[in-house]
Amino acid sequence: MKSNNPVVSSIIKNYNLSQRAFLPKVVNIPLSQESDSCYKCIVKPGDKVKEGDVIAQTEIEKGWTSSLHSSVPGTVISTEPCFSPNGRQEFAVKIKFGGALSYLGKKHVEKAADSFSQNDIVTTLIKNGVINTFKTAVPENLGVQIANLNKNNDSSNLVVRLFDEDPYRITDSLVSKFNFDEIVKGARIIAKAINAKGIVFAIDQKSEEKAVFENPDYKDIYALEMKIQRYPCGTPREIVSAFIRGPLSKICNFKLSKKDLFTDSSTVYEVYKAIALGIPSVDKLVHFSGNCLNASCVLDVKLGTSIRDIVPQIGGFIKEPADIIINGMLCGTSVKSLDIPITKYVKSVEFLSKKNKNDEQIYSCINCGNCRFACPVKLSPDILYNHTVNFKLLKENFSASSLACIECGLCNTVCPARLPLCQTIKVLKNKLTE
Repeated sequence: MKSNNPVVSSIIKNYNLSQRAFLPKVVNIPLSQESDSCYKCIVKPGDKVKEGDVIAQTEIEKGWTSSLHSSVPGTVISTEPCFSPNGRQEFAVKIKFGGALSYLGKKHVEKAADSFSQNDIVTTLIKNGVINTFKTAVPENLGVQIANLNKNNDSSNLVVRLFDEDPYRITDSLVSKFNFDEIVKGARIIAKAINAKGIVFAIDQKSEEKAVFENPDYKDIYALEMKIQRYPCGTPREIVSAFIRGPLSKICNFKLSKKDLFTDSSTVYEVYKAIALGIPSVDKLVHFSGNCLNASCVLDVKLGTSIRDIVPQIGGFIKEPADIIINGMLCGTSVKSLDIPITKYVKSVEFLSKKNKNDEQIYSCINCGNCRFACPVKLSPDILYNHTVNFKLLKENFSASSLACIECGLCNTVCPARLPLCQTIKVLKNKLTE
């Protein structure tokens, strides 16, 4: 059957569906799932929980409490430290599976977006713990983002990126392929919540099914075609630039800016489930790939499931992995343990053998200038690095140039000394904005 998805490319044509991962015997759900927020555990060892029960909460603002939910029914074993996909050690709630499921395998009645007010949508997103993974390195609570937009009375547009900003990852493209109708419904829900002037779907320019937007059913959605083979491509800066340069700027009655709400297909799919189906964030669609596997696949994984529990379902390893890459080679992180749990901000897991493992030794800067030529916003990453790490003094306006960094990581990829340029500039940016 022909797909309605407008982002089909030669790479993702080989994928026809996502599958549900095996239910784990034990889950470890980290108490930190989004930026600048750590949940307080409200359960204790021995407590019985159901799928979707609240196990931790955090007060975001007065009257607003975001919740973390149990992804499985069972018994709370403990709250103990574990390493998260972002490389940090955090506390996690360990739950032993057992009992009937509340959402999985049940028939859900879809509720129309018209039955929810703006406030209902915001509070439900916060309550159900939906996060915005537009930037996997900086996942944010989507309900809070929307509430802040509404509080500031900012007139915003909604931008949904249907492809991945990291060229080594295809998760959002696959989510768009498998769940396009749900993404459209989720986008309309978000648009209602922010009273959006317009909805823009950023799509692959080489998509074979761009004509889907000629369908009258999608007349409220504008397709922004982008050259996703060029990197960086999926940042707000690049999307806004493509809109201004392209034909949409002439036919739309609105203008895009970096102040608009940017999100991705993975997040919008979660919005659909949280609002239309009433399901809290308890699972995640994750793409598993790498030269250590016989084949890659997309699995719907319960949050807190360890990577080790997933490996047998995807046929085990044909080579011993030397590196496990979370969320892509450019935008992601490298972890060593198979006991890392799947969290809300995990989109992909790639297993690389020793043959593909890069030299991780950091050497001294050789002043080659590669990072300056590679930087899409014309910064001098080497100078900013020396200022931050080696305490080389700079003029205030020069150090402030770091705020223009879009954190694409290109400077890292061309540095022969393997300096953590992008990460260091991010540290400098944080200092300047404190």
